[in-house]
Amino acid sequence: MQTINQFIASSCQRHSGRIALQHKKHGRWQDLSYKDLWAQVERIAAGLRSQELKTGDHAALLGPSSPQWVMAYLGVLRAGGVVVPIDKELKSAELKHVLTDSDTTHILVSQDQFDTLLEILGDLPRLKKVILLDADPQKAEEEGQAAEVLDKLADAWRALSAAVDIPEEQKLRIEALAIEAQKLLSKQPGEQGPAEKKKRKTHFLAPEEALRKQLVRSKKLLTLEQLRADEHLPPATHKPTDCAVILYTSGTTGRSKGAMLSHHNIVSNILGACRHFNLDESMSTLSFLPINHVFEQVCGILLPLSLGGRVSFAESIKKLGDNLNEVKPSFMLGVPAVFRLLYDRIIKNIESKPLSRVLFKLPVGRRLVTSKVQQTLGKDTIFVSGGAALDPAVAEGFKNLGLTLYQGYGITETSPVLSAESPFKQKPGTVGLPLDEVQIRIDQPNSEGVGEILAKGPNIMLGYYNNKQATEDVLVDGWYHTGDLGRLDEEGMLSICGRVKNLIVTPNGKNVYPEEVENALLRSPYIAEVMIYGHKISATAEEVYAAIYPNEEKMFEYEQERNKGPLTPGDVEEVIRREVLAVGRELADYKRIRKFTIREDEFPKTTTRKIKRYIVEPQISTATD
Repeated sequence: MQTINQFIASSCQRHSGRIALQHKKHGRWQDLSYKDLWAQVERIAAGLRSQELKTGDHAALLGPSSPQWVMAYLGVLRAGGVVVPIDKELKSAELKHVLTDSDTTHILVSQDQFDTLLEILGDLPRLKKVILLDADPQKAEEEGQAAEVLDKLADAWRALSAAVDIPEEQKLRIEALAIEAQKLLSKQPGEQGPAEKKKRKTHFLAPEEALRKQLVRSKKLLTLEQLRADEHLPPATHKPTDCAVILYTSGTTGRSKGAMLSHHNIVSNILGACRHFNLDESMSTLSFLPINHVFEQVCGILLPLSLGGRVSFAESIKKLGDNLNEVKPSFMLGVPAVFRLLYDRIIKNIESKPLSRVLFKLPVGRRLVTSKVQQTLGKDTIFVSGGAALDPAVAEGFKNLGLTLYQGYGITETSPVLSAESPFKQKPGTVGLPLDEVQIRIDQPNSEGVGEILAKGPNIMLGYYNNKQATEDVLVDGWYHTGDLGRLDEEGMLSICGRVKNLIVTPNGKNVYPEEVENALLRSPYIAEVMIYGHKISATAEEVYAAIYPNEEKMFEYEQERNKGPLTPGDVEEVIRREVLAVGRELADYKRIRKFTIREDEFPKTTTRKIKRYIVEPQISTATD
């Protein structure tokens, strides 16, 4: 058994001359070799040690996907610390919960998230050091000189305001002028483009700036460049069985818990996935999923790095198509919502061109169209969907385009992969066979063979951090209770039916799995998002209800085609009703929707695009009571 840092260090030595990481800068791909990657990891680890990070201490990572994020992640592990990857979209209250609950002592943060951290800094007494991941050293020095002058000006103004009774209106006017002057001098005039808006949100008179100044003066704030050190570190003393990462669940059902994964949990899962997908050093990936998410972190970053593969970071979701064409990865992870979006865009592009549209309908002509699609996305690329149930229609659509899309199944608590389709075995509608050394069994199956999925193996988490009761609720005799419903067929292939908590039991005792009905509805071009839920009509029975967010773009197109002026709420409801009834005709009677409501806004979602049911369901309950 090896620790993650030993595992990756060994790969860096074997593949020192190969490209490890790639990212776009000023329109050009910048490369980082395995040799240089590990040299940076060693320097960051030495710097963390010199900044009071002890073996077993917890260091949080808060920022977007980048080479710096990966270096910092490996640097913390090399220094003997435990990494706490955090969702960069968290609001201050959620961020405070994670940092407090995880007992974080150090945080490596990008500048875009630094302001959110400043809002809660006073409530984090355990936090010793803050390291800026993406600060430009030269710019930081220049801004540091300007900041020194602004700090003096702010101190002088506060002293004057305290000593002299200045009318509030006049005080606010002077402060507003000073803030505007700061923006102009730092090239941040009022409303510029998106890139400018991403810069510092606070101003030099803001309370957060006083905290920043305090951090600088107390030497608790450093840039990544200032952190790096050239001291030679002795080998880390932690063991493969020790905790490596604490991952906070995305929270579709409430407040997140910290799942503790050991080095062995993750390394065993990487080795199992490599065998399962028959991967080697020739693999290359395009990373675009949130890097704090275990699926991307383990399978999209650590796995290729362990083999000597290449990881390229996508510029953004909007540029995903362009980056796919440029990089042509051999292996790419995604979530169902992204694959649906990608498939819809491909079909829309085909339908928008008269010749392509005609050719696509003919067996011979289809090959010409699909070969162009394959040329753009990569003919030999293996796409793997995880994080939620994949609509079989999307999987079939990819197959018809000559693209390979496998469905996998995993959970944060299982490091993450439990099963997946593979080059050796595929079956539409299933999530394939379990990985080597992973055991799957169905607990108390019903007449259809459906029951809760239980998992056992070297990838099962150590438990939830500081939460013994929650751990005991899901870990029983080494078996992890997933909370998911599924069945195993005669070939041992696993199918996911839904969540135990989401199961709807109708008045005649029939079981309805919301995910199945949701996937059917999402095939309608007029429905962008949907949540199926059970509306109680008695103590033991529910009816199938739906909350639907319409596809605004398609509604606008319908409005233009109809040519009768703007659509009224009644018109929109009629279109959706028509779609719901059409889907209902394809479903068994007990699965049909009895009532639906239309949402004006998108559903609140996790970073992996799953609807936060715990937020939506109380809203629905209140609205229908």
